[in-house]
Amino acid sequence: MQNGHIDILTEMGLSLNEAKVYLALLRKNISQVGEIATLSGVPQKMIYYVLQKLMSKGMCSLVPGKVQKYRPTEPGIGIGNFIAKAQKQIDSSKIMLDELGKQYEIGQTEISSAECIEIIQNTTNIAHRVLSLERLSTEEVLSFNKPPYAMTDRNVEELHGLKRGTRYRSIYQISEAKALIPMSVMEMYREAGEEVRIAESLPMKMMIFDGRILMFAHGKCLTLPENFTAVIIQRSSIIDALMELFEMYWSQSMTLEEFRETYKDSISPDKHILSK
Repeated sequence: MQNGHIDILTEMGLSLNEAKVYLALLRKNISQVGEIATLSGVPQKMIYYVLQKLMSKGMCSLVPGKVQKYRPTEPGIGIGNFIAKAQKQIDSSKIMLDELGKQYEIGQTEISSAECIEIIQNTTNIAHRVLSLERLSTEEVLSFNKPPYAMTDRNVEELHGLKRGTRYRSIYQISEAKALIPMSVMEMYREAGEEVRIAESLPMKMMIFDGRILMFAHGKCLTLPENFTAVIIQRSSIIDALMELFEMYWSQSMTLEEFRETYKDSISPDKHILSK
């Protein structure tokens, strides 16, 4: 238990010796220096320096007398000061994060007349970027939905976008669709407003946001998070070409009802995916 308390106190900003001495002080109301050294295990030659540091942090006080003694500050006050300071830093950080996030999104809306290409790695980074692009989309999001997946949870930004009136059209690959249970991902998104089609196979994994930003999985990327690579392209004629490719697949793909009727005997009853 004491070792756990020491770890927490050092994470809060105390030195190892300060943590040991403070915990030793708490074991008695008033302690002499020799007692503190014995209880804490900190060499006596260092005790005065450590006690002075604790006093400056408001965690103990000196009791005047012929023999110097020290009294610990009540934990609710001594440690509470650290907690209050940490909470203040957290609150300030949240405000800063919100302000910087708004600046970032404003920057994302400034479309350059020149073609822009970005390469992003790691599933976490890719997932965050997808959510950011969806948050900014106001017209339509198109997607070829197949592995690998950057997100493992429900796409809340899509659900928010559907409520805002953003149109979502997704084509799922049959190999993935067969693993979905009746009230799984496809049907959940469709009930929220997503338009769903299912194709025999898809040539790539991609998303197109408002007809101006393309994101696609790069090459034969592996499923390991650190190897998942995505490419983002803005203001390029390739986006128009891929939108035409999407429309071709959309017109030739099955509706959810057609898929369930055709593959009713081979749909897995016990598997599902949570990502997109």
